[in-house]
Amino acid sequence: MNNIPFFDILILAMIAVFIINRLRNTLGKKTGNESDIVKKYSVDRTSSFKESIPDETSENKSSTLRKKDLNKKLHSNPKINSVLSKICQYNNDFSLESFIDGAKKAFEYIIKSYSQDKIDSLKKLVSKDMLDIFSTEIKNRKKRKQSLDITLIGIEKPEITNAEITSKNLTKITLKFITEQIQITKNSKGEIIEGDSNQILSITEFWTFSKKITNKDPNWTLEEIQEN
Repeated sequence: MNNIPFFDILILAMIAVFIINRLRNTLGKKTGNESDIVKKYSVDRTSSFKESIPDETSENKSSTLRKKDLNKKLHSNPKINSVLSKICQYNNDFSLESFIDGAKKAFEYIIKSYSQDKIDSLKKLVSKDMLDIFSTEIKNRKKRKQSLDITLIGIEKPEITNAEITSKNLTKITLKFITEQIQITKNSKGEIIEGDSNQILSITEFWTFSKKITNKDPNWTLEEIQEN
């Protein structure tokens, strides 16, 4: 240490002070990224929250989109497309995909309720005529002390085969259901008297759903069932 010239010591001391000051300024200084992160987080939360609150701009956009949907071709069949377009005019919330998906779920629920003798579960889903048919079948089955087991193995996407609007403004849409089922009938002892638990049946049926075209209620009613 004694061999180091005073001038060199002074130079080293100045360098040390310079480095300490640079470190202090760098470590204690905000780069601006911190505020960007906070700002981004706040914006993300706010925009997500605002998206659930419609304003005039979003309402105008939705109105424009609905007008475009009215001009959109919904079905390749001109007659069916015309009926679907009229439904959209009366109900802006109508969605063809949602309707088909709802019909599929209704099909599954009705089949299940019918096979389990749950007539009360069918009242809001089927017309009075269809309810009478289901009720008669269930009552006759109970008189014979029989039970019906239906296992739905698979179901293809329903296809709209017909659509019409009656003179009473009743909209009717018919869908083709192609399903694979196992159907067996048992007696009071639980013995199979009809059908085969190992046999899968391919069944094609045409289900017609209806509702008043002016009715804003999204629920449709099963009007008729026809077998292929």
